Amino acid sequence: MSSNTELIRSMTLYGGFPIYICGTIGNLLNIRCLWRNRHNPCVFIILSSSIINCIVLFYGLFTRILSVGFNLDWSSTNLIWCKTRVAFSQAGYFMSLTCVCLASIDRFLISCRQEKYRNLSRLSFSRWAVFLTIIFWLIHSLPELIYGIIIKNPYTGLTFCSVISPQAHMNYRLYVSLPIYLGLLPSTILIITGLMTYRNTNKLQITRQREIIQKQLTKMMLIQIPIIICSTLPYVIFTEYTVFSATIIKTSNQRIIENIITNIVTLLFYMSFACSFFVFFISSNSFRQEAKLFFLCHRTNLFRNIQIQPHPLSTIRDTTL
Repeated sequence: MSSNTELIRSMTLYGGFPIYICGTIGNLLNIRCLWRNRHNPCVFIILSSSIINCIVLFYGLFTRILSVGFNLDWSSTNLIWCKTRVAFSQAGYFMSLTCVCLASIDRFLISCRQEKYRNLSRLSFSRWAVFLTIIFWLIHSLPELIYGIIIKNPYTGLTFCSVISPQAHMNYRLYVSLPIYLGLLPSTILIITGLMTYRNTNKLQITRQREIIQKQLTKMMLIQIPIIICSTLPYVIFTEYTVFSATIIKTSNQRIIENIITNIVTLLFYMSFACSFFVFFISSNSFRQEAKLFFLCHRTNLFRNIQIQPHPLSTIRDTTL
């Protein structure tokens, strides 16, 4: 058992720290490189997502590293921290994934040939969408803030943070919130909007349009979709399995294996909140050039230079990505 605990501790330290550090720096670089183009609807959503991702990585991953890696679990001794960590980390997951879905929908709209759909890609709409997203998920997480409590294990004497809510809310979390809001719904939206955007960009006949939209927007979208699906679905599926199999009698080896898998899928889950900068850097030439200019301490706004070129409406609105 001690070797199992040490293995999980090592995995959390050597796997979680790089994800946290690279993810936090990457999201901050997203904010730095895209800030001057924040009036673009899609960029505004991505900026909001990057800020939320920093919060998620701190409340979720960093506190897990302290708890598992260094046995520093503030939530087991401080009731306020227990409540806020559970509520804000959960709200952050949903906010970030919702922002990614909103950005994907925006990409679909601006790839449409009909002007009435392209006109729906507006900064005012994006601001309201992000604002309502934040308000909705904060309200959705109020039960965790209310029912979060510190419990003492009668067998080991150790305390831990948990949520003891009414059975109706527990069933809602088990059958609706976790599998649908965190797993099925965002994956479905991203796949559908991704395929529709790809179909729309393939219909464009103008070479410049195909270059800007398909190479810089669709690449980002297509790379993000499998990363989010591959990082969130295993976590959702295995968490559901753990809950449903809690009453089954298991051998010590089965429990050890499940603890290890739980740690792996949890670390993998945070990849979707940490990888956006690297996805943008690999898939978008404009973003890559802007990042290089920042690293070289140049002040030239390459995105702005690209934006002022006379291209059709559908291309001008999203040349930043």
